[in-house]
Parts: sequence; structure tokens; C-alpha cells
Amino acid sequence: MYKILRFLIIFLFFLSYTLPLSAKVIDRIVAIVNDDVITLSELNEITKYLTHHDNPPLEVKRKVLEELINSRLALQEAEKLGIQVDEKEIDMAIKGLLAQSGATLEELKRDLEKNGISFKEYKQWLKEQIVKSKLLALEVQGKVTVTDEEIKKYYEAHKDKYKGYTEYHLRHILLLKPQDAGEIERIKEMQKKILQLLKEGVPFCELAKQYSQAPTAQDGGDLGWLKEKELAPEIKTALKGLKPGEITPWLDTDPGYQLIQLVEARSTPDKPLAEVKDQIYKILYQKKVEQRYKHWLEQLRKKAYIKILL
Repeated sequence: MYKILRFLIIFLFFLSYTLPLSAKVIDRIVAIVNDDVITLSELNEITKYLTHHDNPPLEVKRKVLEELINSRLALQEAEKLGIQVDEKEIDMAIKGLLAQSGATLEELKRDLEKNGISFKEYKQWLKEQIVKSKLLALEVQGKVTVTDEEIKKYYEAHKDKYKGYTEYHLRHILLLKPQDAGEIERIKEMQKKILQLLKEGVPFCELAKQYSQAPTAQDGGDLGWLKEKELAPEIKTALKGLKPGEITPWLDTDPGYQLIQLVEARSTPDKPLAEVKDQIYKILYQKKVEQRYKHWLEQLRKKAYIKILL
């Protein structure tokens, strides 16, 4: 059931910034953030939770501490802006998270208890996450715009990404190249025999099971669907003009001598801008959000009094 608790915590955007502490032992201060402090016990507990180690490297602790500082700054800024969260919002968030995880409220409470966290502490932590999410929406997401011109420019610059392609469903028979030159004639005879059996109507898949030296032999040589760009040049060339069911000549490839059967081919057309516009919007929007968040956080830290004592 530990996985349920971890899902509920990871689900939120500001994971790892602040977790509820069941025992706040004020042993010493590791950071001062304006008029707030972060203690070693807080840092140790969140670091242990994230890394599952009692004594992780100092550089890991410092990284976690930086995120804790960012979290405190965000909460302080939210308080200045008067951002609030009521009990109803917290309850709705818990219901949503439980629905996503498939857990019950009783299971959540049991998991919290096993990890030394009371339900009251968890709700307080959840409230902080919602506050910070609202702050992010107000200060970052709400100030990001993506224009049609930017979307068009991205599309033109990444046209290869949206180009159509052909893919093939293939079967093959592989004969490994002999180590001994004296074996070459035996391989040639084997190739002739397989071609003759195909002419006599023996199914390609049966011959692959019997003669192929590839791992796919047990599946009748089935290679599945492969995009044209994934094929070796000699195979790509040999497939040109083939109809479903037809075979290539024996090909000298890196793995060995291969006989390829085209089972089926299908083509996907180019994707026009109208079709991928929403997809590109999300890419550009997310990139801008990350850039703006980084800048916003930098500005927040510049205005703050921060002293690290770790």
C-alpha cells in the first residue's frame, strides 16, 4: 500500500518541496528564508523520504535544501498576495487523488500512519501544495501566451517530425555467415533449397521456423512493423516494388544472409499544421512556463534574505 501513498504525493506539481513532519525536533537551523527557518530535522526527513537512505551524500541534501527554500519563498509570496485555500478545496483534491490511485480514504490514512504522518498533517501539506499551484497559475501560467505565428514557425522548423512515412510488416529467414570459407558452398546450397521449397508452396513462416538462425525463428521469422527509416539501405532498396507476399532475393547484410518477405505495407501521410497545432501549442506553452518559472523564482530569490548554514 506504500505505492498508493507515494502516488498521492508525487501527483502534485510541487512534489518534494515540503512534506508534513511528524516529529519536528529543532536541533539546528540549516537555512534562514526571510523570517522563516528550515531545520536539520526537516531536511533529513524529506531527504530520507525521497532517497530512501538514512545518510545520503551532502550534495543531495543541498539540492533538497534548495527546493525547500524555493517552497518557503513560494508560500511566503502566496501569503503576501492573499492566496487562500478552503476546506472544501482540500477535500475535493483528496477525492480526486484517491480516484486516480484507486485507493480508499481508509487505505490512505493507514499508509500515512505507517509513515508517521497524521491525516491532519497530510491535509496541511496538501493545502500548501494547492496554495503553491494557485500561485504558479497566477504568477507564471497565467502570464504565458503562445501565438499562431510562433506555432507556425515551430512547425516549419520541425517539418521532418511531421512528415509522412511508410512502414512494412516483414518476415525474414537469416542464415549466419560461415566462419570457415569451406562452408560457403553449404550456405549457397541451403539458400537454393529454401527458394525451391518456396516455389513448391511451402509457407515462408514454416521455412523460417525450420531454417532461420535468428531469434525470430520460433515466430515464423516475424519482424513486426518497421518504419522505412529503420531499415538497412540494402533491405529498403530490395523492398521497392514488392507486393504483399513477395520476397526479396537473398541479401548480404551485417547479421548474415537474409531472405525478406513483405507481409504488408502501409503509408502515413504528412501531418498538416491544423492537425498538430494543439500539440505544438502544448510544447511551446510548457517550454515558456518552465522559462518563466525559472525567471520568476530567480527574481523571488533576489528580493529575499536567504542564508544557508548547511
